[in-house]
Amino acid sequence: MKKYLLNTLVFFILFTAESVAQEKRMVTTDDYKLWSSLGVTNLSNDGNWVMYVIARQEDNDTLYVKSASNNTIHVLPNASGGVFSNDNKWFAYRQNVSYKEQEAAREGNKPVETKLGIINLQTGEKEVIGNLARFEFARDAKTLAIYLAKPRDSKEKGSALLLRNLTTGTTRNIGNVTEFSLNKPGNRLSYITDSNPFKTVEMVNLTNSITNVIASDTSSFSKITWDKEGTSFAFYQENKDKKHVEENQKIHHCTGVLTTPILKTFDPAKTSNFPEGMRIFGESNLQISDDLQTVFFGIQPWTLKDTTKTKSKTNDKLPGVDIWHYGDKEIQPRQRVTINQTKSQSHLSAWWPNQNKYVRISNDAQPIANLTGNHKHAIVFNPDDYKPAFKEDYADYYIVNTATGEKKSILERQLSNFNAARTSPNGKFIAYFKNQHWWVYNIASATHTNITQNLGVQMHSVTYDGPGTPPPYGLVGFSKDDKELIINDQYDVWMITPDGRTAKKMTNGRAQEIVHRLQRVDFEDPFIDLSKAQFFSLYGDKSKKTGYAKWDPRGNISTLILDDMAINRIVKASDIDRFLFVQQKYDVSPILMHAGANLSSPKIIAKTNTHQENFHWGKSELVSFTNADGKSMQGALFYPANYEAGKQYPLVVYIYEILSNTVHFYTSPSQRQAYNTSNLTADGYFVFRPDIVYDINDPGVSAVKCVVPAVEQLLKTGMIDKDRMAIMGHSWGAYQTSFIVTQTDMFKGAIAGAPLTDMISMSLNIYWNTGTPDQKIFETSQGRFSGPWYEEYEAHKRNSPIYGAQNIKTPLLVAFGDKDGAVDWQQGIALYGTMRRMEKEHVMLVYEGENHGLAKRENQMDYYQRTKDWLDHYVLGKEPAKWITEGVSYFEKMK
Repeated sequence: MKKYLLNTLVFFILFTAESVAQEKRMVTTDDYKLWSSLGVTNLSNDGNWVMYVIARQEDNDTLYVKSASNNTIHVLPNASGGVFSNDNKWFAYRQNVSYKEQEAAREGNKPVETKLGIINLQTGEKEVIGNLARFEFARDAKTLAIYLAKPRDSKEKGSALLLRNLTTGTTRNIGNVTEFSLNKPGNRLSYITDSNPFKTVEMVNLTNSITNVIASDTSSFSKITWDKEGTSFAFYQENKDKKHVEENQKIHHCTGVLTTPILKTFDPAKTSNFPEGMRIFGESNLQISDDLQTVFFGIQPWTLKDTTKTKSKTNDKLPGVDIWHYGDKEIQPRQRVTINQTKSQSHLSAWWPNQNKYVRISNDAQPIANLTGNHKHAIVFNPDDYKPAFKEDYADYYIVNTATGEKKSILERQLSNFNAARTSPNGKFIAYFKNQHWWVYNIASATHTNITQNLGVQMHSVTYDGPGTPPPYGLVGFSKDDKELIINDQYDVWMITPDGRTAKKMTNGRAQEIVHRLQRVDFEDPFIDLSKAQFFSLYGDKSKKTGYAKWDPRGNISTLILDDMAINRIVKASDIDRFLFVQQKYDVSPILMHAGANLSSPKIIAKTNTHQENFHWGKSELVSFTNADGKSMQGALFYPANYEAGKQYPLVVYIYEILSNTVHFYTSPSQRQAYNTSNLTADGYFVFRPDIVYDINDPGVSAVKCVVPAVEQLLKTGMIDKDRMAIMGHSWGAYQTSFIVTQTDMFKGAIAGAPLTDMISMSLNIYWNTGTPDQKIFETSQGRFSGPWYEEYEAHKRNSPIYGAQNIKTPLLVAFGDKDGAVDWQQGIALYGTMRRMEKEHVMLVYEGENHGLAKRENQMDYYQRTKDWLDHYVLGKEPAKWITEGVSYFEKMK
């Protein structure tokens, strides 16, 4: 009987599985809108409540608040920005209008109203308050501050601030508030009102509602700033001067906020050593030192008004000319992009209220200043010291005593990237990376120590294949009291004392080639508290397995989870060892998990895209290959949906640089993504994403040496139809796509979104989004050339698609936005003109008003459809769309 029942059960399972398989269908374009993604996730402090957002492609997003211990769930359509109160009793969020209303408002360039939603997590009661600007829970969870948006027809400068007492349910309404700020403990709130002509700064005791007027005047106040612990605050007061164009400011510092408020004032007009011709810049950040002894602020030059009454009749209208000078520190386009930054740049200064002392810290010679952790010193430097810089950027670094203004040099010609001159939380040390090692400058002793020279491992990237200085694996931070630096090598994380005498590995990743990286789950302090357990993300360099490990203060480390999938996005409840994390594979849509201590007893909180079980879906795997130089490499291979062994399928190769690490990434199909892996696998393609590594001065040739052998290796499996293969990429991937088809005709179709086509002219172009010369990118990073085109002329030429265009046999589709600020679309025009003159099969799509990536929904959907048409015809052999064979005239388009 048992045998009979077992056989029956086996038959039933097999029959059911076969029936389910038969009921599945292929995903079509019309189905794409069913898919969603997992958005923001968070935990209440006690770990009992989970918040997560499900974002839908063409529909309303939904925020969920779910109990981790029972079936209670709050479903909140069109909600976002959810926050738990610290006592775990309340949840507040932004209630937005529907997706359709948002789209209509965006199309009409009209504002939309946002409301505030509040949920009592104990009773489940909900409340909605309209016209929200922003909200904030007090840290003690007794007050919710609700700042309302100013009514559209209001002529007042301020708006209403509602203080909701969460214990009693009562609400206090304060009118004409222009800004407010809560202190850290949550027991005091300061705010500014503007009831023309009088303005006030007031502070309310949130425990008893007693309000103190701190300052009152007809001039404006701004920039309320609390100290770190919330025991004092500072603010600006406008101080106009008829002789000058800009406003000056006074600074007020209010102490005694828990007892009797005391106000001290700094007036630059009454300060003898305040720099002549300078003013306090009211947009600069105020900062109060931890010991409450110093207030930091910024100063700027002050412009005298032009009192000249007569004007030249010939010079009323200024010429519209930019002067591009060879000696410019930054070129004119960069100056344009950074004009607001330049306008807001100020020099750091310090006011010592108890002595009423003023100290200037930075100046024109070294305008940039970063305070040390204890505010006793500042690191100052000038990013323009060695400009114009055609390759890497350097600067000289100095340290300034904030009490005296004394300055001394600490670093000369130091690379101004790579964590240059990073201060410790307690302000005792400055860490920097130089000559492939980490160094520490001891401020007290003024000594420099190489702290990694005896470790026997490289601290810089050993896989870096660019022309610049290899970057470090990274300084994670400092431990409490500046006792240790936490530093990465290729696989492991080290604790190293600032004197370099003691160094310990926290992890053991090198033996198994598992990259360990400290995963901070507590951001309360600027330091890493090694008296508490620490968590590390795990990533198999070759296996691509991911997970987490835990380190305890005794130095023991244990793997909590490590699996052949993508496991990430860990969140810890602040008051207890309860966690959220997400796991996914290419064929498993992201699942939100809730777990206990050590990630024990994981429980599913939410599955996404459960409807996927009704559709055929692909799978993914790692593929190993050897490039033309004999280097062992990897790629991510994605199988077509409803794959059948023994059949041959078409292939699309998508390239950029290193992509094998995407092997476990789930991809929702989308009509707005032209290079979407799941779109392609649903259409019956294999998708291959091989890694590419580079030789200096041969970026295109290097791509060929990696991609062609990778595809040839794949063909040996017998799964790929060699006569139905395509290649595609965007930006740098598009460049490589365009170059590869000049070197091989193995692909029947190619798609390149915003490709670089002429490496000489491209190197002379401008990255308009940032205003920086492309020369720098070519000679320090992605371009991978060791020098300018006139020194490496042949290298630039042989790696340019345009100079090999005569060899192209593959039909090539190119797409550009005519406002592309990364790769100028003239690169596309040059290739179009060349291939058109050669009468080769080529189409260029130009999207009006679009930048480097398409942003408009209609353009995204159009590009997706045209790439599909291109592959359908040239790879699958289907009848071509009319636009492929005949194009579309401008007249037809306008009709």
